[in-house]
Amino acid sequence: MQIKQQLRLTQPGTYSLILALGWTIVIAVSLLVSISVHRQEIVAIAQNVARAYIDKDILYRNWNALHGGIYVPADRGLSPNPFYPPSILERDVTTPSGRHLTLVNPSYMTRQIYEYALKEHKVSGRITSLKPLRPENRADIWEESALRDFERGVQEVSSVVTEGRTGYVRLMRPLVTEESCLPCHAHQGYRKGDIRGGISIKLPMTLFESATRKQIELLWAGHGIIWLMGLTGLYVGYTGLRRRTEERDRAEEELKRVNAILENQATTDSLTGICNRRRFLELLQAEIQEAKRYSMPLALIFFDIDHFKSVNDTYGHEAGDTVLQELARIVTNMIRQTDIFARFGGEEFVILVHNNDVRTGRELAEKIRYTVGEHRFPLMGTVTCSFGVAQFYPDDTPETIIKRADDAMYAAKQAGRNRVETRCDCNTGTV
Repeated sequence: MQIKQQLRLTQPGTYSLILALGWTIVIAVSLLVSISVHRQEIVAIAQNVARAYIDKDILYRNWNALHGGIYVPADRGLSPNPFYPPSILERDVTTPSGRHLTLVNPSYMTRQIYEYALKEHKVSGRITSLKPLRPENRADIWEESALRDFERGVQEVSSVVTEGRTGYVRLMRPLVTEESCLPCHAHQGYRKGDIRGGISIKLPMTLFESATRKQIELLWAGHGIIWLMGLTGLYVGYTGLRRRTEERDRAEEELKRVNAILENQATTDSLTGICNRRRFLELLQAEIQEAKRYSMPLALIFFDIDHFKSVNDTYGHEAGDTVLQELARIVTNMIRQTDIFARFGGEEFVILVHNNDVRTGRELAEKIRYTVGEHRFPLMGTVTCSFGVAQFYPDDTPETIIKRADDAMYAAKQAGRNRVETRCDCNTGTV
């Protein structure tokens, strides 16, 4: 009973633990999804930044190409481009004031800008081709794949790659041969409209680490607060549920206790503590059904105290009650646990001898008669009992076997009391 009660009392805790675990899983999944979405948003932002870089660079290239290149001083670390074809005239010029200028075409200008940007902003970009003029412009594996996609009509290639321990957003767009490009690239076989290469940007994700870290910290904090609030609500619900469960269990235990008391009062003789007549008849009916089903023998002993009225009249009812209690204790100690002992009414008692015939029943009755006769009761000394023993027959009912045992008991009284009589088809007693 205690184990069952403990298990029942832990049910609210078990349910609350399951709910808390489920809530934690929901919050964890939400956090992971939010972080994943945020990282995707950061990648999208990085891609847009890379597109802005390319748009700016293409705009500068177009402006340069529109003017056929620009001349810049060659005395500030900029050397003339050695890869211009011979058809380019006036690659280097000298102004009337003696300044040395060199021609910078769109590609050369873009490369110079990318080298400067790499130093300042850690953003690298370059122009590459499957047939580059400069060996340094040879495409890497990722760029080769993108250039072949451009030949199939793709307008932009972008992905996130990891080099070493650093992540990068790489984005590349095709460079289409324009009329202004032919002076430098016509000798390579390009015609107007051909895809002659691509412009590539590699943007380190470390540029966005600060914003990403702050946003992820906010996500952790927000989800943590929601998680704690949910657990707090679950705990409040758990305490209330546990309190109500404990109250319910206490009420059920009290109901069981009261029912047990009522059941005991309904089935137990209040004076002697043994079965009462109602309970005995219920058990007798069940024993008879079992005996019929399995062909088991039964014997019924019916007895009462001789001259019990004179005991009450002489010594009082309290002394009579003491005799009944002492007699019940003596008989209870002499029978088996499988036997059924009951107070049938007043000073009358009955014993159902389980799985034994009338011979065993008579022997038990004789032992009880002798033991009771030798016992010294308070005030009155000794008392005697008369016994009737009946054999169970297959067609018996509770009423018929009780009547035969009762008739045998009265026969014992008529024969002088303090004796045992039987009712059966055997020769062990008076018929």
